Amino acid sequence: MNLSQIGLALGMAHGVAGLLAFLRPAAVGPWLQRFPRRVAPGVFLMLGGTAWFVWNLYSSDLSDFAEWRPIMYAGSALLGIGCCFFVQDFLAVRGACVVALLGCDRILDVQRIHDSPWRVVVAGWCYAVIVLAVWWVQAPWRVRDLAAWLVAMPERLKRIGMGIAAFGILLTGLALTQFR
Repeated sequence: MNLSQIGLALGMAHGVAGLLAFLRPAAVGPWLQRFPRRVAPGVFLMLGGTAWFVWNLYSSDLSDFAEWRPIMYAGSALLGIGCCFFVQDFLAVRGACVVALLGCDRILDVQRIHDSPWRVVVAGWCYAVIVLAVWWVQAPWRVRDLAAWLVAMPERLKRIGMGIAAFGILLTGLALTQFR
């Protein structure tokens, strides 16, 4: 994928999520509150993140660690699968954080080679996601607390949704004009 496609996908995802939160806060609020403790999406995200990480190990050039590769594959796979069985509390948050970190790694690799000065918008978004993911993976109950804070006042969720949708429009506009 190139930066234009990434910006378009991120922009549309933010736009849809923001519009849903703005137009249907009564439906989005309960979903936000249930998500952190959901096991099924957590297993899906954790196994997907584990497979993605193992694939990154497989496709990378780790010549200094060549003799350790089989142990790294097995250890990473066992850790990801083991989390699905033994760390089910807030597994959805942890799985989403793993996928977000891997996604940001890929996005930052792509944006680095683009020559538009507007690429810093995507890079800044990635670094914000990385900071939140690292914070939330070690303290996943904070996502539950954030969801409770968001839905405590319906107007708050609508305002946040409007901001997310506006950011989605900005990303979509940049993807269509500056990231070509």
